[in-house]
Amino acid sequence: MITIVVPVYKVEEYLERCVDSILKQSYKDFELLLVDDGSPDNCGKMCDEYTEKDNRIFVIHQKNGGLSSARNTGINWFYEQNRSDYITFIDSDDWLHPDCLKILADGIKKDVKISICNYTRVTDVIPNKNFDNVEYELTTPEDFLVNHSWQYNYAWGKLYHKDLLQDIRYPVGKNFEDTFTTYKLLHQCEKVAYTDISLYYYFRNETGISRSPWNTSELVIFDAMEEQLKFYKEKNLQKAYDKEFELFVHHHAYQIVRIKENKKDLKKNKPILKDIKKTLKSYLNENKDKFNVHNMTYSYEAAYPLMMKIYALASKTKAKLLRK
Repeated sequence: MITIVVPVYKVEEYLERCVDSILKQSYKDFELLLVDDGSPDNCGKMCDEYTEKDNRIFVIHQKNGGLSSARNTGINWFYEQNRSDYITFIDSDDWLHPDCLKILADGIKKDVKISICNYTRVTDVIPNKNFDNVEYELTTPEDFLVNHSWQYNYAWGKLYHKDLLQDIRYPVGKNFEDTFTTYKLLHQCEKVAYTDISLYYYFRNETGISRSPWNTSELVIFDAMEEQLKFYKEKNLQKAYDKEFELFVHHHAYQIVRIKENKKDLKKNKPILKDIKKTLKSYLNENKDKFNVHNMTYSYEAAYPLMMKIYALASKTKAKLLRK
């Protein structure tokens, strides 16, 4: 059996879509735990109503503690009940393809302890496709990071064996909680199973945490990535280290873009912006053999915006002259 944990907070507009997608799964042997994280809207009531409709659904109401706290409550409950061997997480504004659990469970049969599917970013419900032939890539966690870096850190879209989470919980009160955590789960495994089929629908919620105005709490991403880099260095995982360092540099550029987007607080955040830009420039200059304008365009544009405008203009001019 599979335990599904859904943290619930201020999503009354989306909760039904999420839960209904779970109840429509072709794989029926699951239990669903809804963790009402002190939601101030009607979510708590909706969760209670679901328990009356299906005996596979359970609910825990708790004081608001954030996403990590809710997931940890789910993990603790999973071990206390001890009814299933596998656990998966779904964010309450996302939803699943009807065959998501079945295909993840089939991936586990490849003698692995983590099964992973691809995902699609969506803004609305999309029609479900039938998948006749499902192929799985059996890969080391290190190669999975190198080849599929953006799926690597997410808590969701993965089915985990219960052995993996015994001593691991999500850090309470921190953004990017899965960046602190998922790599620890993956690297307990020799291999993982991955299918490139998009079975998890990640909703681009414009009012959600990921789209809120920039604030200093986002800087914790650097702590999470530095922990990963330290882990890979200690374990002598050079390919993973190199890839994570590339992502680390990229995230400095991303933070610059995010800070500039928040025009309201731009003046206040200028010292932080200056420090991040200085650090980004140093990383680019110190690693010119790895990072050049062609393979790190996004980062160079954040660090050297004027230079990159001139570079782009010169490239266009050269292209026109060559056509003539």
